[in-house]
Amino acid sequence: MKKILIFSACVVLLNSIALAQGKYKLSKAQVSFFSHAALEDIEATNSDAQGIVDFGSKNFLIKIPIKSFTFKSGLMQEHFNENYMESDKYPSAVFKGAIQGSYDLSKDGEYPVNAVGDLNVHGVSQPRTIPSVIVVKGGIATITSKFNIKVADHKIDVPTIVFQKIAEVVEVKIDGSLVKM
Repeated sequence: MKKILIFSACVVLLNSIALAQGKYKLSKAQVSFFSHAALEDIEATNSDAQGIVDFGSKNFLIKIPIKSFTFKSGLMQEHFNENYMESDKYPSAVFKGAIQGSYDLSKDGEYPVNAVGDLNVHGVSQPRTIPSVIVVKGGIATITSKFNIKVADHKIDVPTIVFQKIAEVVEVKIDGSLVKM
């Protein structure tokens, strides 16, 4: 009888962990990038990223609409979309892959993980390992990442006339809440 009670308790515990580790959508996501070059700093933000994380299978998909990046200058935004990112031809950046690392969404804590997959920007996919942190506080999970992208890796052409205004490497940050589906 004692073994049955212990087994039953283990099953209940595993089921509650499995439920806590289910599918989540990325909510209130803020994606930003910063480019520091000799003549000019360029930064933009985007609040329209969408994503799904299946913590059971550890798979994720994040889609970022390129035209949703906003700049302090309308001209910068126009050049970004038309001349560099070709947003009509490549409307979204997509990162798809799996999460590596340990976490427990049923317990408060800070969980360093890696998002490993293919990042498609400007129609060019590159394998990436992006360090991220899942934070659970009061039953609410958030995820943050900070990483660099070389524009040349995604065949984004920077004309030599403006090379001192646009950095070869751009810093990207992602912050978002994870809401149970």
